[in-house]
Amino acid sequence: MLSSVPFLAALFLVGGVAGRTASLWCCWCLDGVRYTGLIRCAGCGTRIPLRRQLTSTIVPAKCRVCGTRDVFWPLMTMILAGLLFAGFGWLLVFQGCQSVAEVRPASPLWQGRLPFHLTFLFLMLTATLTDLLDYTIPDAVVGIGTLIAIAGATASGELQMIHIWVSWDDTMVSLYGPYLPEWMKQHQHLHGLAWTTAGLTAGAGLMWIVRVTAGGILGYPAVGLGDVTLMAMIGAFMGWQPVLCVLAIAPVGGIVIGTLIRVITGRSFVAFGPYLTFAALLVLCSWNLLWERLELRDIFSHGPTVAGMTAAALGVLCVVLTGIRIFRTLPTDVMKR
Repeated sequence: MLSSVPFLAALFLVGGVAGRTASLWCCWCLDGVRYTGLIRCAGCGTRIPLRRQLTSTIVPAKCRVCGTRDVFWPLMTMILAGLLFAGFGWLLVFQGCQSVAEVRPASPLWQGRLPFHLTFLFLMLTATLTDLLDYTIPDAVVGIGTLIAIAGATASGELQMIHIWVSWDDTMVSLYGPYLPEWMKQHQHLHGLAWTTAGLTAGAGLMWIVRVTAGGILGYPAVGLGDVTLMAMIGAFMGWQPVLCVLAIAPVGGIVIGTLIRVITGRSFVAFGPYLTFAALLVLCSWNLLWERLELRDIFSHGPTVAGMTAAALGVLCVVLTGIRIFRTLPTDVMKR
C-alpha cells in the first residue's frame, strides 16, 4: 500500500526536474530564433554557460555583458510541473480518475500507466512552452513522443484508458457485461498497438480536417501543421475515444480565451496548441467521470452515433469559424467600447 505523502512529495520533485528539463529542451529548440533568457541572455543574446542554465532563476544572477537579470518563467515552470505531476498522481492512484469497469490492468497503475502518462505530461508541457514562446511545436518533441507512446503501448499491452472497442449496446448486457472483441484478450500486445495507432490516426486525421476547414473559411492557416502532429501524439497516448473528447473541448476554450485576448490586446492570432494540451489534461484527469458518470460509453458503443456526432461537431466548428472571420474584421477600438 502506497503512502500518499512521501509518494506525492517524490512526484513533486520529479515534476520539478521534468519542468526544468522541458524549459531547457524548449529553449534549445528555439535557439537561434528567439532569446528566451535561459540558454541565451534575453537582453543581448550572449550564450549562458550550461551550469548557469541549470541553476539560473533558482539562484538569480545578472548577465555579465549587459546586466540583464535572469528570467523567472523557468522557475514557474518547475513549480507548475511539480504540482501537475503530484496532482495527477493523486487523482490517478488514490482517486481512480481513470478507473473504468472495462479496463482491469494486471499491474498497479503507479507501475504502468502513471509513468506512461507522466512522460506524456512532460512532452505536452514542452510543446506548450514552445508554442507560447514562438507559435512553434517542434517535430522532435511530438515525433519522439509519438514513438514512445506506440512502443510503450505495444510492449505493455495494458496502458489504455479504454479498449479500442467496447459495446454496451446489447440486450443481454445486464447479464454478461459489455461486449469486448475476443481477439483483444488473446493478443494483448497487438491490442496495445491497435488502440494507440487508432488514437494517432483519429487525432491527426480529424485535426487535419479542422486545418483544411479553418483555412477555407478564414482564408489563412489558423491551425498549423504542428497542431496536427501534436494531436497525433495526444491520440497515440490516449486512444481514439478520449481524443475525440479532447477535440470537442479544446475549441471552446480556444474561442473564449482567444476572443478575450482579441478584445483586450488586439492580437488576432492565438496559439491553439495550449488549448489542445489543456483539453487533453482535463480528459486525463476526468476520464472516469466522462466515461461512466456522463455515460459516454453508450455513445461510443454505437458507430453511426459516433460518426454523426463527429460530423455535427465539424459543422458547428464551420459556423463558429465563420463567426470568427466576421469578428476579426471589426476594428479593435470598436470592440473595446
